[in-house]
Amino acid sequence: MAVTADRSTARRKSQRIEARVTEDDARVIARAATLLNASVSSFVVDAALEKAETVVARADRTIMPAAQFEEMISALDDLTPVPELVALINRPRRITHR
Repeated sequence: MAVTADRSTARRKSQRIEARVTEDDARVIARAATLLNASVSSFVVDAALEKAETVVARADRTIMPAAQFEEMISALDDLTPVPELVALINRPRRITHR
């Protein structure tokens, strides 16, 4: 994890986040921040942002095994009509655009 100075100085910070931790957790976090020559605050924010970006990226992507992906692509490329879908497509529309 890289503690970046530009993140803390480029934008005005207006929000506050607080958390309670055990003495042991605080000691480990402070030691890690010291090893990176960072403040505890910037270390915690950078760690939280890194984790948040990972969680959001996972939510925005669908991950599947290669074989399953190939099966999905083959199904999309298959031009064989599916009677149920053809029937749905040919149903009269309730709403029309002018």
